[in-house]
Amino acid sequence: MLTKYHITIGAIASIILYLIFQLTPLQTLIIFLASFLIDVDHYLYYIFHKKNLSLKNAHHWFIEKRKKWVKLTRKQKEEHKHVIIIFHGIEYLIILIFLSFYNPVFTFIIIGTLIHLVLDYIDLYYHKEKLHSKFSQIYTYIKNKNKNKFLI
Repeated sequence: MLTKYHITIGAIASIILYLIFQLTPLQTLIIFLASFLIDVDHYLYYIFHKKNLSLKNAHHWFIEKRKKWVKLTRKQKEEHKHVIIIFHGIEYLIILIFLSFYNPVFTFIIIGTLIHLVLDYIDLYYHKEKLHSKFSQIYTYIKNKNKNKFLI
C-alpha cells in the first residue's frame, strides 16, 4: 500500500483511538507515526541494494517496481523472491511486545504497527497476493531459497 494511504488512514485511526480511549496527544502521535514510519525498512532496502540515499529516487523506484509486480501473473510472482523488509513481520512485533514490558511507549508503537500491517494485508488480499511476505520475514527468507531472482 502506498505511503499516502498509510498516513491518511493512520491519522484517522489514531484520532478514533484518541477519542474512544482518551489517549494523550503524545500516545496518539506515537500511534500515528508508527502507522507509517515502519515503511522506513523499504528505504533501507533501497539504500542497501542501490547504494543511493535519495528518498525521492527510492520512492520512484518502488512505485515502478510495484507497477511491474502487480501486472505479473500469480505463477510469475512465484518465480521471484520476495523482498525482506524487517519491520513487516511477526518477528518485529514479538520484539516490540517484549520491549513493551519495559516501557509502555512500545505498546503504542505496536498499535501503529498493527494498523499498518492490517492495511498491508488488505492490499495483499485485494491484489490476490499471498500473505506470508508480510507475516514472517524468516518464512519469506526460507521461501526465497528456492527462487532465483528478485523483481526488485
